[in-house]
Amino acid sequence: MAITEPVSKVNLERITNGIFAFTMTLLARNILMPDTGSITDVLTFVRYFVTMFSSVIDFVGVFIILAMFWMLFFQMFHRMKIYDYHFLHVHMLALMAIVVLPFTSAFTALSVTFPYADLFFQANYLVLGMILLYLWHYARSNPALLDPALTDRDATFLSRKCLVPPAVALVGIIMVVSGMPYLDLLYFLPFIILAIFFKDTPVEPAG
Repeated sequence: MAITEPVSKVNLERITNGIFAFTMTLLARNILMPDTGSITDVLTFVRYFVTMFSSVIDFVGVFIILAMFWMLFFQMFHRMKIYDYHFLHVHMLALMAIVVLPFTSAFTALSVTFPYADLFFQANYLVLGMILLYLWHYARSNPALLDPALTDRDATFLSRKCLVPPAVALVGIIMVVSGMPYLDLLYFLPFIILAIFFKDTPVEPAG
């Protein structure tokens, strides 16, 4: 059943924007600040700077991931005319997974001796990616929800883009379980993949 007022498509887009803005702001809380009086000389400053630099890299990385999800969600919204209650309910789960990201990402800095701390974030990342993938699959399975001008080529193109986040999250989980280094590089991998393989929207052939 399609939803009209008061919970319109515009309102769903507004709350989605608000959740992303709130979560991106909340990420800054994970940047470590020095305790009062803890920096007394060059050595303590260098130690703090090294620790802070790591937390800043995490902040930038998770911010980039959130920006990617924001773009993918709104590319999906742009291709839809309306949505129904099932889409709304599942999308609320996606928003919940988004809000939790700053907390699961904070676990990575809690202990350098516990290698599986990163699993919390990677699992959160995977869940969000799977929800995004499912939402677009559900929308494609219900043509009444889609913009009539949407072509099958364009819809398939977006489906392939939505595969990127869960695929990268699975790679991250494998790397954590295997104890592989350089996990932070995965922050940037989705954007590299999207930039190389999904740069231009396919054009429907004439005629």
